[in-house]
Amino acid sequence: MEAVGHDRTGDDFGYVNIMYRYGNKQPCPRPDQCETMEVMWADASVYGPPAPGSKVGDFIQTWLMGSWNYGVFTHREIAKRLMDTFTGLKVKELAWFENPRERTLKNGKPRVRRARWLPEREVELVYLYSDCYIDAREPASAQTDFFTVTRMDAWGVSTWFMCTPEAAGKLIAMDYDNLAVKETTIVG
Repeated sequence: MEAVGHDRTGDDFGYVNIMYRYGNKQPCPRPDQCETMEVMWADASVYGPPAPGSKVGDFIQTWLMGSWNYGVFTHREIAKRLMDTFTGLKVKELAWFENPRERTLKNGKPRVRRARWLPEREVELVYLYSDCYIDAREPASAQTDFFTVTRMDAWGVSTWFMCTPEAAGKLIAMDYDNLAVKETTIVG
């Protein structure tokens, strides 16, 4: 399960993206090990140029380098609805920071107009994740609807935010925008 930065048809890439901010250049190892998650609006697109648009979907894609797939950014009311429906979900509050590009252009000059990649409306977002971890090398059956699969490899820890097939069916029926739910086999 992951957020996508386009609509269902795949034609509209005009949705905002979030960039995870590393506090003191130290990444938060896991959501359950951080008090809050530091984020800002991304001025670059996950899909390359041009910069992302200003539309706000039900789920917001993260513009990151590397794998940090512990969960998804979503609206507080959607997170509450999902937590009331499914087991294994937790919410992490966000600490917002201003992206330096909000006031300054890439050439260093002050910005005259509002950046096109800022959201068109105010939103109250949270990070939705699961603190139920399953090791891909020694898989055990999930005791919750949602869980995080981890695997250590040469590049560090790879993670996948996953759910049971039954939960996937219910989630797909909820018909949210900007959310991809795909069947995956992870080879440990």
